[in-house]
Amino acid sequence: MARGPSSIMYRQTDATRQNAVQRERAIAEAARALVTESGFASATIKSVAARAGCSAGLIYSYFPDRDALLRSAFTHASGHELAAVTRALEDAPTTAEAVAALVDTFLTRAFAGARLADALLFEALPPAVEAERLHFRAGYAAAIARRLRREEAPPLPAQDTSLTARALVGALSGCLQEPIHDSGRTRFDPAEVQALVHRMTGFCLAAVGFASLHSP
Repeated sequence: MARGPSSIMYRQTDATRQNAVQRERAIAEAARALVTESGFASATIKSVAARAGCSAGLIYSYFPDRDALLRSAFTHASGHELAAVTRALEDAPTTAEAVAALVDTFLTRAFAGARLADALLFEALPPAVEAERLHFRAGYAAAIARRLRREEAPPLPAQDTSLTARALVGALSGCLQEPIHDSGRTRFDPAEVQALVHRMTGFCLAAVGFASLHSP
C-alpha cells in the first residue's frame, strides 16, 4: 500500500522529535558528568559542548542560557539521589529501620560521591539553580514525612512529621559540611564513614522518638 504524503511527514516529524529528545538528554548527561567530577563551576557551555560532542550553538537551541543548563543538570543529578533515598525509605519494613536506611543511604552515597554531594548541597549557585536546590530539599523532606506517617504498631510519638522531616534533612546535610565542603576532601576511610553513620543514626532515631533501632 502506498504511503501518502501526510503519513511520511508524520513519521519524519516523530523521528525528528525523538532525535531531539536524545540530543537534549546527551547534553544534560554531559553537564551532569562534569558537575559530578568538578562541580557546577566547571560546567560551562563550552565544556559541556565538548563533553557532549556538539557545538555550543546546538546547546543554545535546547537551553536559552547557562543557568537553564545548570538547572537541568541539578535536576537530573538530584533526582537520581532523591530516588535512591525514597526507595530506601519505602523498602524498610518499620519506621525505625526506615530512619536507619535514610541515614545510611544519604551519607554513604554522599561520601562515595563527595564532589557531587558538595556541588548539590553546598556549592554557590546562580539564583535560578539555588531555587532547584530548595525544591529538592523539600522533596527529601516530603519523602521522609510520607514514610513517618505510615501507620504501624506501635505508633510514633505525637509530632509534626513535616517539621521532623525537615529537621532530619538539615541534620544530615549539616553533618557533611565540614568533611566534604570545608575540608574539600574526596576520599574517606570506610571506618570513618561508618562511625558517622552510626552516630547520626542514633541522633535521627532519637529525633523521631526511638531510643534505639530496635526499641518498641
